[in-house]
Amino acid sequence: MISEPLLRARLDALGADFSAVLTPDAPDSTNNLAKSLAANSVTEIKPVLIAADYQSGGRGRQGKSFVSPRGGLYLSVLLPTNGHPASEIVGVTSSSAVAVARAVDRCAGCETRIKWVNDILLGDGKLAGILCESVGDPARPRALVVGVGVNLTAAPKIEGAAPPPVSLADAGYSAEPEALAASIAAGLLDVAKHDFVFSACADEYRARSAVLGERIVFTQNGKAAEGEAVSIDEDGALVVRCGDELRRLSSGEISVRRV
Repeated sequence: MISEPLLRARLDALGADFSAVLTPDAPDSTNNLAKSLAANSVTEIKPVLIAADYQSGGRGRQGKSFVSPRGGLYLSVLLPTNGHPASEIVGVTSSSAVAVARAVDRCAGCETRIKWVNDILLGDGKLAGILCESVGDPARPRALVVGVGVNLTAAPKIEGAAPPPVSLADAGYSAEPEALAASIAAGLLDVAKHDFVFSACADEYRARSAVLGERIVFTQNGKAAEGEAVSIDEDGALVVRCGDELRRLSSGEISVRRV
């Protein structure tokens, strides 16, 4: 189980100010808990960190389940939007991916990459995933919840997964869960301080990209296509060359895998 006193100490060392830090034992989903806290709050939303070493009902993007066995770190950060409409915070997922990659590299001493849009890779395996959700009016949400799952000492067994799950331990690395949780959370606070603007970390995101310059297949509007990933624009969208056509792929609409 995550140690709350140690986690608070690691946060204090980084100057990361959270109004509450929760370390529940085996929640169904840290994102669900964070969303519930926000939905039940009648006052101003303040940053909250929830961290656990197991989830019984983890969720991923597009309604998929997120297998969350012991041996991982699962956390959610509740962040106020400070009145920004949804149209101004579209970069939150991409910005969060950079924050997570930085934290993992710093705490484990490895070099991670990002598979557009929100998978953190170590080597050719998926080390971590991110799920961002809004609370309240979809057009002008009260808050955002950024959920992160990292495989520390064990990776889930998911047949046919591409890329296959990998843990830090599989690759010969390790990280203290509380230190990593604090580092990720501090990075996400910084994303919020930059108003969730992707351009603040766009260059690093591109440098960490595992798909730029690669042939990829993707599904958009229910139709599969293939092309070359040529750029990532200032909103975090992936630009793909399909023959003589450039197609812009936005998060939440497509799935991508290297070929």
